[in-house]
Amino acid sequence: MDIATRIAGFEESLAFTSRSERLDPRSATRLHRGIYLPVEISASLRPEDRHLARVLAVQERAVGGPVFSHVSAAVLLGLPLHSGADGPVHLTTRVAGPNRRSPGIVRHRAPLAEHEVVEVCGLLCTSPDRTLLDLARFEPAETAISCADAFLRREFRVDRRIDHLRLECWRGGMLETLARMPGERGVLRAQEVLELADPRTDSVLESVSHLYLRRLGFDVELQVPVPSPTGGTYFVDFEFLGLGLFGECDGKAKYLDERLRGGNSADELVYREKRRENWITGTTRNDMIRWGWPETATIHRFARHLSACRVRIPRRPGPPRPR
Repeated sequence: MDIATRIAGFEESLAFTSRSERLDPRSATRLHRGIYLPVEISASLRPEDRHLARVLAVQERAVGGPVFSHVSAAVLLGLPLHSGADGPVHLTTRVAGPNRRSPGIVRHRAPLAEHEVVEVCGLLCTSPDRTLLDLARFEPAETAISCADAFLRREFRVDRRIDHLRLECWRGGMLETLARMPGERGVLRAQEVLELADPRTDSVLESVSHLYLRRLGFDVELQVPVPSPTGGTYFVDFEFLGLGLFGECDGKAKYLDERLRGGNSADELVYREKRRENWITGTTRNDMIRWGWPETATIHRFARHLSACRVRIPRRPGPPRPR
């Protein structure tokens, strides 16, 4: 579903109240001052759709044309959010602009060039390049890499073919921008994200897994082709180079969400996946391990999962950051 359709659907669902009215919190979720969403709708939303609803609520109450940025711009640009990124609405105002505080809104004061602001369905937000730089500098790496990979898939990949020339030209330009910001906050962390971003990943789970595998010191190849028994090709998410090992990451939705099953039952998909895995491991003589969202909740949990599967960790993660 494109962003225009999603916005139109939310606009029909928003409920407006006056200051004197009160809504039962069991029937409505507060999005912003005097704007609510029926709880039966909000409870079933993905993180990016929950955030989009709050963006629309802020826009409704805004004076003038706010410029949405960071994760809020990512949502308007159709990029996916990591599950932990569903937080306040972000706005960027020019250095001379207002910087007042409001509940549920984070305002950033920073220069904005004309080419760094775009319009999406009547709302203003930072451009894709500016948004990715802001995410890479200031948001958790899990959020930034998920958005960066999704943008690269959209811009530089068709099926499994990648326009490497255009991709590396874009990456070089982004890194040059960072090089002109020596000493500024978040530049080094942004370099890591931009150098790692890869259009071969197919989901947020794969993006986060790739980030963690690299941070743990593994040398991995993505989307590795293996000839199938019917003459086609299977693609394996990760190959641990030099270890005789494949890695596959699967979200639960792949088996339980009817929209993703293509008319097949969950039992049929599990059966097919088992036969696929048996063929891959049998013909390549590589072992295979699997993981999902629970195992990648943190890099430390992921490292423990790999260790439990008897995979030696080349580089142990540092101590967990306090929450």
